[in-house]
Amino acid sequence: MKLKRAVIAHPPFYGVMSFVVFRKLRWYLLVIAAYASIVALIAPHFVDGKSVIQANSSLFAGVILSLLLVFRTNSAYDRWWEGRRLWGQLVNDLRNFSIKYYEFVRPNLEERERMASLLIRFAVSLKDHLRVIDSTRSRAPECEAPAQHPMAIAQEIYSVLDTHRREGRIDSMMFTVIDPHSRALMDILGSCERIATSPITVSHKSIILHIIVLYLMMVCWGLAPDFGLWCVPAVVMGAYMVLGLEIVAEEKEHPFGDAEEDLPMESFCNNIDRSVSKLLLCDSLLARDAEFQAIAAKQSQKVLL
Repeated sequence: MKLKRAVIAHPPFYGVMSFVVFRKLRWYLLVIAAYASIVALIAPHFVDGKSVIQANSSLFAGVILSLLLVFRTNSAYDRWWEGRRLWGQLVNDLRNFSIKYYEFVRPNLEERERMASLLIRFAVSLKDHLRVIDSTRSRAPECEAPAQHPMAIAQEIYSVLDTHRREGRIDSMMFTVIDPHSRALMDILGSCERIATSPITVSHKSIILHIIVLYLMMVCWGLAPDFGLWCVPAVVMGAYMVLGLEIVAEEKEHPFGDAEEDLPMESFCNNIDRSVSKLLLCDSLLARDAEFQAIAAKQSQKVLL
């Protein structure tokens, strides 16, 4: 029976109705609006109707700010996308590992259940491990119990493979084929830890915030003599754009947390659970197990004869 997958369809311009960034910035925007209002009231009396800042200097400062924000946003998004790519690689490697483990080893039901449990536990422990790092920002996090650490689970997977190799159920050629997928587990762990433990430096983020604040303060004095109170909505809209980009970059910088905009690692783990269970624990494999046992019995009888 073919199951139908439910598809969640968002209406057109769905993002227009999302005000997540605005809710986070509303108090900052109120402060900026109050400051712009004060400048609009007092600036004409101090500068006698003449603009303090020429248009070309304001444009030059805006270009510098836009370049900094583009670099900041791209750097943060690259971290988020690399984390997404690594989890996609983990899903594929665990699927390949499950297929090759079954076809090469011909494990019984108990052995398949143990290996499926190890593979699923690795994904779940990796998720928990990365979230511990994200919450502590530690450079050398070892907060989990040793048995639950992804490295311990990867070591146990290699122990199972080595046992099968010593039993003669995996030869050197088979081990060479299956080893890249098991080795990829530690590569993915190390790459994810690198992303989680090396955020963008505080000094870099600080100077961008300082430039944003100074630019908004400068624009207020530049627009107030000519536009009066009409400069307030213009400054607030500009502040929303530049500060909104900074907020988005700050959230994308840490992709392994549990915020709404972070990577959906629970969904990845559920996908891994379904894939591994389908490849190693589905009922159709029982018939194949009986077939393999019958073939092995015939081969042993031929040897005895």
